[in-house]
Amino acid sequence: MTKDQAIEQACAIVALAYRSIGAYEHPSDGFCSRCSELQGDSWNYQNDGIGLEYVRLAVVRALKEDGYAINGGFDSITGKEKEQYND
Repeated sequence: MTKDQAIEQACAIVALAYRSIGAYEHPSDGFCSRCSELQGDSWNYQNDGIGLEYVRLAVVRALKEDGYAINGGFDSITGKEKEQYND
């Protein structure tokens, strides 16, 4: 998988969460090159992170359910990187 393909897949995973939640009052523009091409040059990127946060919490939950310890560089409850968490 190339870098662009990996980014496109990550973008699609966030889109899956966002579109399934259906909270369209929250902006959640995609971040892959495909989304940029669809929006064109006048695109005013907006994303409040609702889809990203849902995916992050789902990953934390799945890791714990599967018996994995949350890596020490991340908050064990929020899944945020510890540097981010302290901002």
